[in-house]
Amino acid sequence: MRICLIGATHVSQNPRLLREADSLSEVGHDVRVIAPSFNPSLSDQDARHLKRRKWRYRAVDYRAIGMRGKVHSFYTRATRRVAQDLFRITQLRGLCEPGYTPALRSLIAAAACERSDWFIGHSHPALPVAAAAAKRCSAKLGFDCEDLLAANDPETTDMVLEIEKRYLGRCDYVSAPSACLARELAKSYEISEPIVLHNVFPQSLAQSLKRPTARPAHRKLRLHWFGKTIGPGRGLEDAVEAVGILGDGVELTFRGNWATGFEDQLQMLARKHSVDLVVHPPVDHDDLIKSLEDFDVGLALERPEHGNYSFALTNKIGCYALAGLAVAATDTPGHREFFDSYAAGVLYQAGDVRALARGLHRWVSDRESLIEAQEAAWKLAREKFCWDVEGKRFLKLFESSTVTENPVEIDSQILVDAL
Repeated sequence: MRICLIGATHVSQNPRLLREADSLSEVGHDVRVIAPSFNPSLSDQDARHLKRRKWRYRAVDYRAIGMRGKVHSFYTRATRRVAQDLFRITQLRGLCEPGYTPALRSLIAAAACERSDWFIGHSHPALPVAAAAAKRCSAKLGFDCEDLLAANDPETTDMVLEIEKRYLGRCDYVSAPSACLARELAKSYEISEPIVLHNVFPQSLAQSLKRPTARPAHRKLRLHWFGKTIGPGRGLEDAVEAVGILGDGVELTFRGNWATGFEDQLQMLARKHSVDLVVHPPVDHDDLIKSLEDFDVGLALERPEHGNYSFALTNKIGCYALAGLAVAATDTPGHREFFDSYAAGVLYQAGDVRALARGLHRWVSDRESLIEAQEAAWKLAREKFCWDVEGKRFLKLFESSTVTENPVEIDSQILVDAL
């Protein structure tokens, strides 16, 4: 079966798309991936990931490289910005998609030429692309709703809601990263409840790791947090202040890129609480799990007031558990789906740094309880919260699909229009 997955960002930044493409390819489907390419450094990461993949990839390139690239990049971004501004003024539905999805026409042209039996959009900007390609190819439509983006950015809320209203009912399936997010979508749009595919990872990424009972004890409790951006609104201040309360028996490490202006702010807070903050640059998706082996506890600090993130079971928890770290997390609807099965962890109310410190102190003073929490996470990540389990539910979606032996020809004019 021919299946085309469409991303809204670089493939190296979309682990959910990578997992699905890998799984479909491994069981014999002819998999193609379409995604935009707009950042040269992320393109290098894409290339490293693609060396390990069997499926086909096609980038819609609007990187500002060379004079032609700079002109094309400027035109692509400016066209989107103009459509956004006009949509806010006029609320014309026809401006919604070009205002929200960068390089919309080029992505549609690239996707439609793949002549697939299924088109699967990953995140909201990719959904109009997948829908247009599916219509032109008389194919089926899937959508992975990675986030509640309408709750994330007030400037784009109306566009996101319009896209959801227009396309969710057309999908042959919708997937979501948590049960609470799936229920929210079903209630809001009167669709069948989406399939839940948590943000978890395949066990193959942890093959080289020793289980917690076989690892050497550290002199201090080593805490770890990772994210694309080390910035405000992510709960990092909670971790710094809690470590300050606990004192010299704890180490705190963040992995990610600093948001502009935030480094001085957080380092000042760390000095105030006598915390030595260690910061590492990001690592590739496929290497992240292995990078966690030398730590004891993983932190998932999403804020409950951020509806976009609080409804999802963050991929941080999936990574920590698979790597055999104990988990400390904020009490959000998404996190509770993991903690319902993980009684050995620390779940605290966001902002209550003393509660976080109390929970962590147990692991500072009692190594046996730390190993117990690590082993519980290790086991849970192999029996329930891993892609090896959840990926089977995903693959079942395609078992009864009809393959189109003679897909419709795509009008070559769509390629001309996209240029």
